[in-house]
Amino acid sequence: MALQHRYIPLFLGYMFLISIPLAAANEDTIGVRATLLTIEDNAEHMVDTALAQDVASSQVLFKSIQKNMDQLHQSMTKAPFNERKSRELLMSYSWLRVIAVDVKQHAWIGAAIAANQLSASMIRFINYPTLRQRDTAWMDYLTRELILLNMESTSENTQLLKVRLSDMLETWKRIRKSLIEKSFRNKTLVIQVDTMIHTLETSKGSDTIITAKQLLNFVGKIEHAK
Repeated sequence: MALQHRYIPLFLGYMFLISIPLAAANEDTIGVRATLLTIEDNAEHMVDTALAQDVASSQVLFKSIQKNMDQLHQSMTKAPFNERKSRELLMSYSWLRVIAVDVKQHAWIGAAIAANQLSASMIRFINYPTLRQRDTAWMDYLTRELILLNMESTSENTQLLKVRLSDMLETWKRIRKSLIEKSFRNKTLVIQVDTMIHTLETSKGSDTIITAKQLLNFVGKIEHAK
């Protein structure tokens, strides 16, 4: 199912648009934030289980995500309508359907890509306390994208890879500035990530995958940097 995943239509049923106001004005007051974070975390783990071709674990995560998304859907009926978040939830259900189809067909890279896109929808959904927290989560998603899209097909995903890399460069600029302003002790971390980012700008295929996997390990260090 190569390339299909970036262009799937939202055909899940107009009942979501018509009958139910999907949005969250204040995530904390209606208990939505914890659900969003759980879905995002499970989607990340599903990327790993899909790549490991672990059917049992993927199915467990799928059921957990589906349950939490249904809970999110119900919780949001109590909040004022928000078009952007309504759209994200609809898209999330679409990606969930793609995951179900790909796991059933053992299209593992496709399932991993769809799970990563579901993770991205949750990141866009969540109201992070700071821009750096949001950017770090987004960089985590983008790094996985570079790995997955190259695993699927470097040549067929050339343009999309350029878009993802450009997004990463802009995201890293903001994180980099924040880290340096926060503490001079973060300079070593910044230099290490700068080196990997530069490598990603010039590498292709398997070389990109290797460097992106290294960068993925550093995203956790960025997240916990003081």
